Parts: sequence; C-alpha cells; structure tokens
Amino acid sequence: MTNEQYAKAMTSDKKAIDNMLRVMDKYGDNRWCLSDDVKRMCYFQLQEDSLLIEFEVLHKGVETLLNRGVQTIEFRDLGKLFEEAKTKYNPA
Repeated sequence: MTNEQYAKAMTSDKKAIDNMLRVMDKYGDNRWCLSDDVKRMCYFQLQEDSLLIEFEVLHKGVETLLNRGVQTIEFRDLGKLFEEAKTKYNPA
C-alpha cells in the first residue's frame, strides 16, 4: 500500500489527505503508521499533531506502550505522553 492509498483509505477530505502525506513524507521509508507493532505505531504517532492512525488504536496502543490506563484527557498533552513513552520504548 502506498502512502497515498493509505491516506485515501483513512479519509476522503483532500486537505486532510495532503496533510497526512506531508507528515508521512517526513519519515521516508519508516512507514510506522502501517506497522503491525502497535507500540512502534503509537511511539511515532505521539510525536505528531496530525493523526495518521485511528484514535481508538492510538488510545489502546498508548496504554499498551505505557503499561497503564490512559485517560482520554491526557492526549491534550502529547509531549508529556511522549516523554513517558521514551522511557518505555526505544525503536530500533
């Protein structure tokens, strides 16, 4: 699946697709949003303001990554969640 196919599968909004493609292009061959490893996906997603994966996947994945329950309101401070994630996960 190409980045464009992925973005179009996620939304039909042209502006959102363009934004998703811009974010995905930053990562080159690192196609973390297509990973089977939910911890990897969420680790990278926490570094982005633009959501590239479904929020439900992000929420459950961050709970798995951090090994604790995460309140929805905690997603207001992605930086804090990412700082915690850095102590729990180190991508290769």
